[in-house]
Amino acid sequence: MKNSLKKIYHYLFDYDIDKLSIYDQYHSEILSSLEFALLHRAYVLLRYQDGTSEIGQVIKHISAGRFALRTTNRKLIKVIDLDNIFRVDLA
Repeated sequence: MKNSLKKIYHYLFDYDIDKLSIYDQYHSEILSSLEFALLHRAYVLLRYQDGTSEIGQVIKHISAGRFALRTTNRKLIKVIDLDNIFRVDLA
């Protein structure tokens, strides 16, 4: 992870042990977490099926299984698919 991303990760997620988990979530839990983050403009930590992770804000619900995510540097907007997400953790 990049240095600034590490700082954000540690600030948001490292100090609360309950937020860190290695267990996956059901699609309904992922969907409800993403909708909550969209409503409250909360930061989320997304972990994908391939092992990568990403921090950002959910800014739009595009379709039934897709959301738009703005990355932490606010320069990149990415479409995320519900089927590719392993776990969602809220800040």
